[in-house]
Order: sequence, then C-alpha cells, then structure tokens
Amino acid sequence: MNIFLWTGLNKPTVTLQPSWTQIYSGETVTVRCEIQGGEGAQWTYEWRAAKLNTPPTSNEHRIIRATESDSGGYSCRGRRDNFFSEWSDIITLTVSCNSQHKTTEWSDSVTLTVSDNKPRPVLTVSPSWLSPGASVTLNCEVEHPSAGWSFYWYKAVPDLSEKSSSYELLPDGSGTAQDSYIIHGQTHTAGYVCRAGRGDPEYHTDHSQPKFVWSADVHSAASLTVSPDRVQHFTSDSVSLTCEGNFTEWRVRKFSEDGRLYSDCRRMTGSTCNINTSKSDTAVYWCESGSGEFSSAVNITVQNDGNGPILVSPVHPVTEGASVSLSCSLRTQKILSNVFFYHNDKLLQNDTRGELKISAVSKSDEGFYKCQYSGRESAQSWMSVKGDYSPVCCKCVLLFKDLVFSSIIGSLF
Repeated sequence: MNIFLWTGLNKPTVTLQPSWTQIYSGETVTVRCEIQGGEGAQWTYEWRAAKLNTPPTSNEHRIIRATESDSGGYSCRGRRDNFFSEWSDIITLTVSCNSQHKTTEWSDSVTLTVSDNKPRPVLTVSPSWLSPGASVTLNCEVEHPSAGWSFYWYKAVPDLSEKSSSYELLPDGSGTAQDSYIIHGQTHTAGYVCRAGRGDPEYHTDHSQPKFVWSADVHSAASLTVSPDRVQHFTSDSVSLTCEGNFTEWRVRKFSEDGRLYSDCRRMTGSTCNINTSKSDTAVYWCESGSGEFSSAVNITVQNDGNGPILVSPVHPVTEGASVSLSCSLRTQKILSNVFFYHNDKLLQNDTRGELKISAVSKSDEGFYKCQYSGRESAQSWMSVKGDYSPVCCKCVLLFKDLVFSSIIGSLF
C-alpha cells in the first residue's frame, strides 16, 4: 500500500486542557490534536506515546487521575485514507507525585490563643519621688507585646463616693504609638493610669492599676501632718495623720512595702486617721480630698525590733538655712547619750552628745540618716532639703515655720 504525505496542511498542534505542562498526580488533563486547514475532513489520528493509540481514531485523549507514568512527550499526526499529515511538535507533560488531589503540603501550624480575660497593662512611674525640675516618665507594658498597640494615658482623680478614682485623659495622651509618656512640670503628688488598644474596630485592654508619683513638699491647697512628727515609730505607737486644707471630705491612702495600695484608714475621725502601728504600717501615706486634690506624701517606718533604737527625724523636707536636730530614742528611754550618727553610711560624730544638730541646713545635708546605740542600729530614713522660698511664697514659709514650731512643742511633751 502506498502512503502519501498530505502537503498544504499546517503542522498539527498538540494542546493541553488545562494548559499546564506541570500537573500533580490525581489531576485530570486532556491532550488534544488540532489540524489547522483540515476542517471538514474525516481524520483518524496517531499518537506518540503509543499507549494513546487505543482507540487510534480520536483527536483527544483524556487522562483521568494522572500518575507519574503519564509524564513524557506527546505528539500527533492526522490520517485520511492513505494520506498523512506531518507529526506535530512534541509537548512535554510532567506529573509530580509530591501532592495529590490538587492539594499542596500542609503549612506549618500557627497557634492562636484566645483568653477569656482582658489583658491589664502594667504602668511604671519614674521617678517615684519628685525633685524640683525633674520630668516624670510613664511606661505602659502589655503582656505578650506585639506591633499595633496604641496607648492611652490618664490622670487619676480621687472619687471618694466610689472609694476609687475616675480617669481624665492627659494632654495628647490618646492613642500614642509610643509606650512611654513624659510629664513636664509636675510639682505635686499625683496618680496615673494607662491602657492600650489595637485593631479596627479597636479592642481595649483594662486600665492599669494606678501608680503614683509623690511630692514631699508641703503646699497650700492640701497637706498631711503627722503626730508625733517623725518618720520612724515603734510598734504599737499611736500615730495620727491629719489632712489639712479647705475641703470637707478626705481619705488617707497608703502604699505599703509589698506594693499594695489601700484606700481606707481603719480609724478615720473627721480628717484624721489614727493608727496603732504595726510592721505592716511601714508605707507611704498621703491625703486625697473630695475635690480631687492630693497632699504631700510622707514616709512612715515602723521599727520591728522592740529593743532597737529609732531615729527621730522630721517627716517633711527641711528648708535650706533652717536648723534641724536629729536624735536617737528607745521605746523605754527617750533621751540617749553616746549615740553614733551616720549620713549616707558615713560616721558623722562619735561623742557623748545624744543628738545631731545642724544649725543651717544645706542641700549637701540631704540623704539617708541612721543612728547607733549600744551596738544596735536604727533603720535609715531620708531627710529631704528644699530650696529657700522666694517672697512670692511667704505663706509657704509661714506654714513650714508653724510645722516646725508644732514639732518643737510636741517634743516637749
């Protein structure tokens, strides 16, 4: 039999449907042979690879659930009677077994943790005690920090009716990108709170616990006096903390050594809190008025050693140029001799005198003081020195003199 090549026809073309030459095992693909210019003719088809030639008459072959054995080159030609077209160019199909049923590998897992409780950020304040001209830095820390948090900064305003505080947004304190906030010009005791938010709509954390920056300086709006006027006390001493100012409602607040904040005095009579001291009363104390004012703050230290001495030193800062006397006292003996006094752990005097007198206090006298008697040391207390007041604040000078005079009178009794 004679076989003839049919000229005048375009070379057949092999196409894939879908047109991916890279497929995965389990996918379906159709291989099709197309002859441009041969429309209307009755063609049969031959294929390479040979396994597609059953039956040999179709112009397409459907590969269902492809396997790696279906990989290879595919070409075709057409036949009509004794006439054949050219062979098509080879198209290569690759079947990969790395994935099945049109699925990729599983990704690495990502763990999502959903907590029932709102997070509560932790606010820190630095410094804790104010000094003239110093700025106050607030830092707000969220547990498991991540990008996207905005921070909100508030001033705590006493609310005596609720035995708590309300919060007022600080200037430019809404939605800052930074987790810190700096306050300039703070002169009085104050409380602060922060919280954080993220997302759209924004999800907010709880408010932090309030943190305080304390001022020891007495000012005219509100003040706290201590009787007896000294920092250190023995256990079971009777100590009175009195809030003073033009306000009708007060509360005394206490920040203890273990970091707990107390809002109520156990025995409050009018504006005076009366304490029968125990070791747990070692703390920072201040007054808050019903109008939102804060008083100066004072340190109270309770001596737990019943046989040890205490240092008798003023509660409030001493004005530069004023005189001050420090002494050492036992529970059973108020006036002692042969006492050693230390300033910042440096021995100041060692003689028969029982008190340390500073006739004109200067800033260099500021620091920690303690006394030693019969081999036993008191706790150390900080004595703060403030600058002399200018004439525009003569009322402050008079107030301080009144406090010193009251302290002298009190010591006589």
